[in-house]
Amino acid sequence: MSAPDRIGHGATAGRWDGLRVLGRREFPGVARSAGAARTWTVELLRGHVTAETLETAELLVSEVVTNAILHSDSAGPDGLITVRVGLGGGLFHVEVTDEGSATSVPAIRTTDEDSLSGRGLAWVDRLAAAWGADHDEAGGTVWFRLP
Repeated sequence: MSAPDRIGHGATAGRWDGLRVLGRREFPGVARSAGAARTWTVELLRGHVTAETLETAELLVSEVVTNAILHSDSAGPDGLITVRVGLGGGLFHVEVTDEGSATSVPAIRTTDEDSLSGRGLAWVDRLAAAWGADHDEAGGTVWFRLP
């Protein structure tokens, strides 16, 4: 099942109840895509959310897309990461779908003050109103919501 077909099936469908899709875009699985996804998301949300929420969204999109690039089979110029943004019910919803991984699933890591990485999902957990991760044979999706 391709990534666009995943909306409307199983757990994914329930996440989109009451939301309207603002945009959907695919990015190659390369490092520069984190910045491109961040910029694209901010442009979509500008005028819909407060400046503070926009800053938080910018950080979290960057973290989740970077994780998808680093820890999934989407890594590389032929791999794809799909970002979807929705709005409704006083919340906005972002989800990042990758090609999955046989060796890695999203998890909050324990870090110390000297750690150079490993804080992405901890930031999502701390700043998002809700978040989660789903994986199946088609890939993995990490999503979050902010008010």
